[in-house]
Amino acid sequence: MKNISAQIKEIKHEDAARHFLELFYPIHYAIGMQVEDALRCGGELDRHQTVIMWLLRSEAVTNGGSSMRRKDIERRLISWYDITSSTVSKALRALAKPPHSFIVISEDPNSGREKLVTVTPAGRRYYKRMVDNATAFIKLATDRMSVEENSMGVHMFKTISDTFQELRNEGRIESFQGNGSPKSR
Repeated sequence: MKNISAQIKEIKHEDAARHFLELFYPIHYAIGMQVEDALRCGGELDRHQTVIMWLLRSEAVTNGGSSMRRKDIERRLISWYDITSSTVSKALRALAKPPHSFIVISEDPNSGREKLVTVTPAGRRYYKRMVDNATAFIKLATDRMSVEENSMGVHMFKTISDTFQELRNEGRIESFQGNGSPKSR
């Protein structure tokens, strides 16, 4: 078994942000895009459709629901990608009709002007395929790591995710503006 603590380089607080930044490209683009490709189940969906399905699944896991307001989906996708409202609408329409029929778009009962996106049983079955494919891909790497490394990795990703959510909840970061500086309240 590997002695992990002997291999870990100590990083001072003032240097930590720079070291995390250097990992951004390999994690987000090199690994993240490959995970996203695995979520696409062999290219059955395009990237925007895949992200919508994963967003719906993530919200369901976090909040226990199977629906999301269309405008919330649109807001998130537009903030993550350089796309328009019509691109989001096109992706949603494609997910709603055959051969997929993964979602239903209906009037929000709380607001006649709002649309609600609800996952169908076919969509929930597709979630399972997404999870199975992406898990198999990630397992290629986790099988090469020790239990301690896997545990530390999951702990670090969760800690980073929770910390950024706390910063959003505190209003210290809301979104990022085009100039690269965090927008705070």
